[in-house]
Amino acid sequence: MRELSFEGTTVRFGSGRSALTAVDGVDLTVPAGSVVGLVGESGSGKSTLAKAAVGLVPTTSGEIRLDGAPLRTRRDRRRLQLVFQDPHASLDPRMTVGESIAEALRGRRRSARAAEVARLLELVDLDPARARSLPSGLSGGQRQRVALARALAAEPEVVLADEITSALDVSVQGSVLNLVRDLQRRLGLTILFISHNLSVVRYVSDVIAVMYLGRIVEAGPADAVLSSPRHPYTRTLLDAAPAFGVALDDPVPADDPRLDTEAPSPHDPPTGCRFHRRCPIGPLTRPERTICAETDPQPGAPDRPHRSACHFASETLTLEVPAR
Repeated sequence: MRELSFEGTTVRFGSGRSALTAVDGVDLTVPAGSVVGLVGESGSGKSTLAKAAVGLVPTTSGEIRLDGAPLRTRRDRRRLQLVFQDPHASLDPRMTVGESIAEALRGRRRSARAAEVARLLELVDLDPARARSLPSGLSGGQRQRVALARALAAEPEVVLADEITSALDVSVQGSVLNLVRDLQRRLGLTILFISHNLSVVRYVSDVIAVMYLGRIVEAGPADAVLSSPRHPYTRTLLDAAPAFGVALDDPVPADDPRLDTEAPSPHDPPTGCRFHRRCPIGPLTRPERTICAETDPQPGAPDRPHRSACHFASETLTLEVPAR
Protein backbone atom coordinates (compact mmCIF):
# COMPACT_ATOMS: atom_id res chain seq x y z
CA MET A 1 0.00 0.00 0.00
CA ARG A 2 1.34 3.41 -0.99
CA GLU A 3 0.15 6.99 -0.67
CA LEU A 4 -0.34 8.94 -3.89
CA SER A 5 -0.13 12.73 -3.65
CA PHE A 6 -0.50 15.62 -6.07
CA GLU A 7 1.25 18.80 -5.01
CA GLY A 8 0.47 21.94 -6.98
CA THR A 9 -0.03 19.80 -10.07
CA THR A 10 -0.77 21.80 -13.21
CA VAL A 11 -1.35 20.52 -16.74
CA ARG A 12 -1.47 23.06 -19.54
CA PHE A 13 -1.98 22.40 -23.23
CA GLY A 14 -0.84 24.83 -25.90
CA SER A 15 0.62 28.28 -25.39
CA GLY A 16 -0.28 31.93 -25.61
CA ARG A 17 -3.91 32.89 -26.04
CA SER A 18 -4.83 29.38 -27.16
CA ALA A 19 -3.43 27.77 -23.99
CA LEU A 20 -5.77 25.60 -21.98
CA THR A 21 -5.12 24.90 -18.31
CA ALA A 22 -6.90 21.58 -17.77
CA VAL A 23 -5.54 21.02 -14.23
CA ASP A 24 -4.72 24.08 -12.18
CA GLY A 25 -2.55 23.73 -9.08
CA VAL A 26 -4.20 20.62 -7.67
CA ASP A 27 -3.29 19.49 -4.16
CA LEU A 28 -4.77 16.08 -3.39
CA THR A 29 -3.70 13.10 -1.29
CA VAL A 30 -4.89 9.52 -1.77
CA PRO A 31 -3.98 7.88 1.57
CA ALA A 32 -2.46 4.40 1.50
CA GLY A 33 -5.09 1.66 1.47
CA SER A 34 -8.02 4.02 0.93
CA VAL A 35 -10.40 4.96 -1.88
CA VAL A 36 -10.60 8.63 -2.81
CA GLY A 37 -13.54 9.49 -5.03
CA LEU A 38 -12.90 12.36 -7.45
CA VAL A 39 -16.15 13.79 -8.77
CA GLY A 40 -17.05 16.61 -11.14
CA GLU A 41 -18.67 17.40 -14.44
CA SER A 42 -17.22 16.31 -17.76
CA GLY A 43 -14.38 18.63 -18.67
CA SER A 44 -13.44 19.45 -15.09
CA GLY A 45 -9.97 17.93 -15.45
CA LYS A 46 -10.45 14.63 -13.61
CA SER A 47 -9.22 12.33 -16.38
CA THR A 48 -6.33 14.64 -17.24
CA LEU A 49 -5.16 14.46 -13.62
CA ALA A 50 -5.20 10.64 -13.77
CA LYS A 51 -3.36 10.59 -17.09
CA ALA A 52 -0.73 12.93 -15.66
CA ALA A 53 -0.19 10.51 -12.77
CA VAL A 54 0.66 7.62 -15.11
CA GLY A 55 2.65 9.77 -17.51
CA LEU A 56 0.23 9.87 -20.45
CA VAL A 57 0.24 13.68 -20.39
CA PRO A 58 3.09 15.87 -19.12
CA THR A 59 2.72 18.14 -16.13
CA THR A 60 3.50 21.82 -16.51
CA SER A 61 4.39 22.33 -12.85
CA GLY A 62 4.04 20.73 -9.45
CA GLU A 63 4.89 17.22 -8.31
CA ILE A 64 3.18 13.83 -8.26
CA ARG A 65 4.59 11.63 -5.50
CA LEU A 66 4.30 8.05 -4.29
CA ASP A 67 5.02 7.80 -0.57
CA GLY A 68 6.73 11.17 -0.82
CA ALA A 69 9.07 10.18 -3.68
CA PRO A 70 8.54 12.01 -7.00
CA LEU A 71 7.43 9.88 -9.94
CA ARG A 72 10.14 10.50 -12.51
CA THR A 73 10.69 7.43 -14.67
CA ARG A 74 8.53 4.99 -16.59
CA ARG A 75 9.47 2.34 -14.04
CA ASP A 76 8.20 4.59 -11.23
CA ARG A 77 4.90 5.14 -12.99
CA ARG A 78 4.43 1.43 -13.67
CA ARG A 79 3.55 1.17 -9.98
CA LEU A 80 0.37 3.04 -10.91
CA GLN A 81 -2.17 1.44 -13.23
CA LEU A 82 -4.99 3.29 -14.99
CA VAL A 83 -8.25 1.55 -15.88
CA PHE A 84 -10.02 3.43 -18.68
CA GLN A 85 -13.67 4.28 -19.14
CA ASP A 86 -14.26 2.20 -22.28
CA PRO A 87 -12.79 -1.32 -22.06
CA HIS A 88 -13.85 -2.02 -25.64
CA ALA A 89 -11.45 0.68 -26.82
CA SER A 90 -8.64 -0.19 -24.40
CA LEU A 91 -8.53 -3.93 -25.18
CA ASP A 92 -6.92 -5.06 -28.43
CA PRO A 93 -9.73 -6.76 -30.41
CA ARG A 94 -7.20 -9.13 -32.05
CA MET A 95 -5.84 -10.47 -28.77
CA THR A 96 -7.58 -12.98 -26.54
CA VAL A 97 -8.41 -12.07 -22.98
CA GLY A 98 -5.54 -14.22 -21.75
CA GLU A 99 -3.05 -12.60 -24.12
CA SER A 100 -4.10 -9.10 -23.02
CA ILE A 101 -3.63 -9.92 -19.35
CA ALA A 102 -0.40 -11.83 -19.94
CA GLU A 103 1.23 -8.76 -21.51
CA ALA A 104 1.99 -7.56 -17.98
CA LEU A 105 3.49 -10.95 -17.03
CA ARG A 106 6.48 -11.04 -19.35
CA GLY A 107 9.52 -12.80 -17.98
CA ARG A 108 7.54 -15.72 -16.56
CA ARG A 109 7.32 -19.19 -18.01
CA ARG A 110 4.31 -19.91 -20.21
CA SER A 111 2.77 -22.26 -17.64
CA ALA A 112 3.25 -19.68 -14.87
CA ARG A 113 1.64 -16.98 -17.02
CA ALA A 114 -1.34 -19.19 -17.75
CA ALA A 115 -1.80 -19.99 -14.07
CA GLU A 116 -1.58 -16.31 -13.12
CA VAL A 117 -4.08 -15.32 -15.83
CA ALA A 118 -6.51 -17.92 -14.49
CA ARG A 119 -6.02 -16.61 -10.93
CA LEU A 120 -6.62 -13.01 -11.99
CA LEU A 121 -9.78 -13.91 -13.90
CA GLU A 122 -11.13 -15.70 -10.86
CA LEU A 123 -10.19 -12.68 -8.75
CA VAL A 124 -12.49 -10.48 -10.86
CA ASP A 125 -15.24 -13.12 -10.85
CA LEU A 126 -14.75 -14.41 -14.39
CA ASP A 127 -14.47 -18.03 -15.54
CA PRO A 128 -10.78 -18.78 -16.32
CA ALA A 129 -12.02 -20.33 -19.56
CA ARG A 130 -12.67 -16.77 -20.75
CA ALA A 131 -8.91 -16.48 -21.30
CA ARG A 132 -9.50 -17.96 -24.77
CA SER A 133 -12.23 -15.45 -25.66
CA LEU A 134 -11.85 -12.32 -27.75
CA PRO A 135 -13.17 -9.02 -26.30
CA SER A 136 -15.94 -8.99 -28.90
CA GLY A 137 -17.39 -12.11 -27.29
CA LEU A 138 -17.79 -10.44 -23.89
CA SER A 139 -20.38 -8.11 -22.45
CA GLY A 140 -19.45 -4.59 -21.37
CA GLY A 141 -19.30 -5.60 -17.73
CA GLN A 142 -17.11 -8.61 -18.53
CA ARG A 143 -14.73 -6.47 -20.58
CA GLN A 144 -14.39 -4.04 -17.69
CA ARG A 145 -13.54 -6.95 -15.37
CA VAL A 146 -10.86 -8.02 -17.84
CA ALA A 147 -9.49 -4.46 -17.82
CA LEU A 148 -9.31 -4.62 -14.02
CA ALA A 149 -7.57 -7.99 -14.15
CA ARG A 150 -5.02 -6.64 -16.65
CA ALA A 151 -4.29 -3.68 -14.36
CA LEU A 152 -3.85 -6.01 -11.36
CA ALA A 153 -1.47 -8.23 -13.37
CA ALA A 154 1.15 -5.47 -13.11
CA GLU A 155 0.94 -5.69 -9.29
CA PRO A 156 0.23 -1.97 -8.91
CA GLU A 157 0.51 -0.05 -5.67
CA VAL A 158 -2.14 2.44 -6.81
CA VAL A 159 -5.08 1.93 -9.18
CA LEU A 160 -6.70 4.87 -10.94
CA ALA A 161 -10.21 3.97 -12.10
CA ASP A 162 -11.43 6.52 -14.65
CA GLU A 163 -15.21 6.47 -15.10
CA ILE A 164 -15.14 2.67 -15.23
CA THR A 165 -18.91 2.28 -14.78
CA SER A 166 -20.20 5.16 -16.93
CA ALA A 167 -20.27 3.07 -20.13
CA LEU A 168 -22.12 0.20 -18.45
CA ASP A 169 -25.82 -0.51 -18.10
CA VAL A 170 -27.24 0.51 -14.75
CA SER A 171 -27.94 -3.15 -13.93
CA VAL A 172 -24.25 -3.96 -14.37
CA GLN A 173 -22.79 -0.93 -12.60
CA GLY A 174 -23.65 -2.26 -9.14
CA SER A 175 -21.81 -5.55 -9.64
CA VAL A 176 -18.67 -3.76 -10.87
CA LEU A 177 -18.79 -1.35 -7.92
CA ASN A 178 -19.14 -4.28 -5.54
CA LEU A 179 -16.13 -5.87 -7.19
CA VAL A 180 -14.07 -2.69 -6.75
CA ARG A 181 -14.94 -2.52 -3.05
CA ASP A 182 -14.15 -6.21 -2.60
CA LEU A 183 -10.80 -5.97 -4.39
CA GLN A 184 -9.80 -2.91 -2.38
CA ARG A 185 -10.52 -4.68 0.90
CA ARG A 186 -8.94 -8.01 -0.06
CA LEU A 187 -5.81 -6.57 -1.64
CA GLY A 188 -5.46 -3.40 0.42
CA LEU A 189 -5.34 -1.29 -2.74
CA THR A 190 -4.95 2.47 -2.87
CA ILE A 191 -7.53 3.70 -5.39
CA LEU A 192 -8.35 7.03 -7.01
CA PHE A 193 -11.90 6.46 -8.26
CA ILE A 194 -13.06 9.03 -10.82
CA SER A 195 -16.68 9.63 -11.78
CA HIS A 196 -19.11 12.38 -12.72
CA ASN A 197 -21.78 10.51 -10.72
CA LEU A 198 -21.84 11.46 -7.07
CA SER A 199 -23.99 8.46 -6.17
CA VAL A 200 -21.37 6.11 -7.62
CA VAL A 201 -18.49 7.87 -5.85
CA ARG A 202 -20.39 7.80 -2.58
CA TYR A 203 -20.74 4.02 -2.74
CA VAL A 204 -17.03 3.20 -2.87
CA SER A 205 -15.15 6.13 -1.33
CA ASP A 206 -13.58 6.86 2.04
CA VAL A 207 -12.75 10.41 0.97
CA ILE A 208 -14.50 12.58 -1.62
CA ALA A 209 -12.82 15.37 -3.58
CA VAL A 210 -14.88 17.64 -5.83
CA MET A 211 -13.28 19.13 -8.95
CA TYR A 212 -14.51 22.12 -10.91
CA LEU A 213 -12.83 23.80 -13.88
CA GLY A 214 -9.42 22.28 -13.16
CA ARG A 215 -9.38 22.83 -9.39
CA ILE A 216 -10.30 20.90 -6.26
CA VAL A 217 -13.06 22.99 -4.65
CA GLU A 218 -13.86 20.69 -1.72
CA ALA A 219 -12.36 17.56 -0.16
CA GLY A 220 -12.93 15.62 3.02
CA PRO A 221 -14.21 12.38 4.56
CA ALA A 222 -17.05 11.03 2.44
CA ASP A 223 -19.70 11.13 5.17
CA ALA A 224 -18.76 14.69 6.13
CA VAL A 225 -18.79 16.02 2.58
CA LEU A 226 -22.13 14.36 1.84
CA SER A 227 -23.86 15.33 5.08
CA SER A 228 -22.46 18.85 5.34
CA PRO A 229 -21.11 20.08 2.00
CA ARG A 230 -19.23 23.36 2.20
CA HIS A 231 -19.04 24.44 -1.42
CA PRO A 232 -22.12 25.47 -3.42
CA TYR A 233 -20.99 23.33 -6.36
CA THR A 234 -20.96 20.22 -4.17
CA ARG A 235 -24.39 21.16 -2.83
CA THR A 236 -25.65 21.62 -6.39
CA LEU A 237 -24.38 18.14 -7.32
CA LEU A 238 -26.15 16.72 -4.28
CA ASP A 239 -29.36 18.55 -5.11
CA ALA A 240 -29.24 17.09 -8.62
CA ALA A 241 -28.79 13.50 -7.40
CA PRO A 242 -32.25 11.97 -6.83
CA ALA A 243 -30.81 9.20 -4.68
CA PHE A 244 -29.86 11.66 -1.97
CA GLY A 245 -33.22 13.37 -1.63
CA VAL A 246 -31.64 16.60 -0.46
CA ALA A 247 -32.10 20.21 -1.50
CA LEU A 248 -30.40 23.52 -0.98
CA ASP A 249 -31.82 25.79 1.67
CA ASP A 250 -33.44 28.70 -0.21
CA PRO A 251 -32.69 26.94 -3.50
CA VAL A 252 -32.51 28.84 -6.76
CA PRO A 253 -34.31 27.02 -9.60
CA ALA A 254 -31.98 25.44 -12.11
CA ASP A 255 -33.59 27.50 -14.88
CA ASP A 256 -33.14 30.80 -13.06
CA PRO A 257 -32.15 33.22 -15.87
CA ARG A 258 -29.66 34.93 -13.56
CA LEU A 259 -27.40 31.88 -13.53
CA ASP A 260 -25.31 30.36 -16.29
CA THR A 261 -26.40 26.81 -17.06
CA GLU A 262 -23.05 25.66 -18.42
CA ALA A 263 -19.53 25.79 -17.03
CA PRO A 264 -17.44 28.63 -18.47
CA SER A 265 -14.70 27.91 -20.98
CA PRO A 266 -11.45 26.76 -19.37
CA HIS A 267 -9.72 28.97 -21.96
CA ASP A 268 -11.22 32.00 -20.20
CA PRO A 269 -12.15 31.20 -16.58
CA PRO A 270 -14.00 33.90 -14.62
CA THR A 271 -12.22 36.20 -12.21
CA GLY A 272 -12.75 35.60 -8.52
CA CYS A 273 -14.52 32.34 -7.75
CA ARG A 274 -14.75 30.25 -10.89
CA PHE A 275 -18.22 29.07 -9.90
CA HIS A 276 -19.75 32.48 -9.17
CA ARG A 277 -21.69 32.76 -12.44
CA ARG A 278 -23.53 29.53 -11.65
CA CYS A 279 -23.66 29.81 -7.88
CA PRO A 280 -27.13 29.84 -6.27
CA ILE A 281 -25.78 31.73 -3.26
CA GLY A 282 -23.34 33.97 -5.15
CA PRO A 283 -23.39 37.54 -6.44
CA LEU A 284 -25.91 36.95 -9.22
CA THR A 285 -28.56 36.15 -6.62
CA ARG A 286 -27.03 38.04 -3.67
CA PRO A 287 -25.57 41.25 -5.14
CA GLU A 288 -23.83 42.20 -1.91
CA ARG A 289 -21.42 39.27 -2.34
CA THR A 290 -19.13 41.12 -4.72
CA ILE A 291 -16.12 39.35 -3.19
CA CYS A 292 -17.06 36.22 -5.12
CA ALA A 293 -16.57 37.96 -8.47
CA GLU A 294 -13.48 39.89 -7.40
CA THR A 295 -11.34 37.67 -5.16
CA ASP A 296 -10.15 34.11 -5.81
CA PRO A 297 -11.14 31.94 -2.81
CA GLN A 298 -8.63 29.19 -3.64
CA PRO A 299 -5.67 30.55 -1.62
CA GLY A 300 -7.67 30.48 1.62
CA ALA A 301 -9.10 26.99 1.05
CA PRO A 302 -6.72 25.11 3.40
CA ASP A 303 -8.05 27.09 6.37
CA ARG A 304 -11.73 26.44 5.65
CA PRO A 305 -13.92 23.40 6.42
CA HIS A 306 -13.29 20.62 3.87
CA ARG A 307 -10.63 22.85 2.28
CA SER A 308 -13.50 24.54 0.48
CA ALA A 309 -12.75 27.11 -2.22
CA CYS A 310 -15.71 29.23 -1.14
CA HIS A 311 -15.60 32.54 0.76
CA PHE A 312 -18.76 31.53 2.62
CA ALA A 313 -17.88 27.90 3.42
CA SER A 314 -18.42 28.38 7.16
CA GLU A 315 -21.97 29.63 6.57
CA THR A 316 -23.37 26.64 4.67
CA LEU A 317 -26.01 24.66 6.51
CA THR A 318 -26.00 20.92 7.14
CA LEU A 319 -28.13 18.91 4.74
CA GLU A 320 -29.92 15.73 5.68
CA VAL A 321 -28.37 12.88 3.72
CA PRO A 322 -29.35 9.21 4.11
CA ALA A 323 -26.69 7.12 5.85
CA ARG A 324 -24.57 4.87 3.66
